[in-house]
Order: sequence, then C-alpha cells, then structure tokens
Amino acid sequence: MLPDRFPVYFLIVLTVFVAMLLDVYPLALEYRIFRPQFTLLVVIYWVYILPQSSSMALLLLLGMLLDVTVGSPLGQHPLMLVLVGYLCLRSYRRVRHFARWQESLWVLLLVACAQLLAYWVQALFGRPMDGFEFLLPAVASACCWPLLAMVFDRLRRYYRIARQV
Repeated sequence: MLPDRFPVYFLIVLTVFVAMLLDVYPLALEYRIFRPQFTLLVVIYWVYILPQSSSMALLLLLGMLLDVTVGSPLGQHPLMLVLVGYLCLRSYRRVRHFARWQESLWVLLLVACAQLLAYWVQALFGRPMDGFEFLLPAVASACCWPLLAMVFDRLRRYYRIARQV
C-alpha cells in the first residue's frame, strides 16, 4: 500500500517544505507585510483535495514546527492551522464548485481569520495592534491563490492524484 501512496505523501511533504521555506525567506522590512501565507495556502489546497486524509494532529505538529522556525509565540500557528483546517473540512464540498475568483475570496476570508487569530495571540503577549494592515497578507494570499492552485493542479494531474469525495 505504501508504494502506491508514496508519490502523494512525497508531493505533500515537498510542497509544505517549499512553502515553509518561502515563509521564512528574508525580505526587506517594507515588503514583509505583503508576504502571502504560503504554508497556510498549501494546507488549504491539500485539505480541499484530500479531505479524508487530513489530520488535525499533523496540522498541530506542522504549526508547532512553524512556530519554532519563525520564532512566533508557541501555539500561534497551530491555532491558525487547526481553525483553517476545520473550516476547510466543513466547506470543501461547496468550495469545489466555486470558480477560481470565488475560491480566492474564500481564501481571503480564511487567511483573514487566521491573521486575526495570530494578532490576537500576539496581543496577548504584549504586541500592540497597528490598525488593519495585518490583513494585507490575506489580500496577498488571495491574489496568489489562482496561480498556486493552477500549479498544484498540474502537479496533481502529473502524479495522478485524484480528488477524494
């Protein structure tokens, strides 16, 4: 059974690894606020494609790894990933029938919820809120979603990974 599923697991781990690298890639201070949430986008995509294979425990572990890698307060990313994973699992049947621009709007809402949670956690640790500019990564993520989904769809077709119902 493992040799049949190996390309699937390899592709998921590879895409998550690349997304984490993009999340920690150093940018100039003035551009960091526009960085899309790549790991969150990859999680959203794979939860929509393989909902029965999704695991909240793995999302927790991935979130903890992100917290350690990025240096954010412990628990911020697991909370974000589990909330977004849950919302994706509850809505994947409807979202599959959306057009790409509608998917982008849904991704905007998901990432905005995750950003609100992240800034709430950071406010608990004493970081002051700076207006609504914390929602700019949600807008950037929604703009990146059509391209990312197209690339991942091609990869999925190349490796013959079928959507789960």
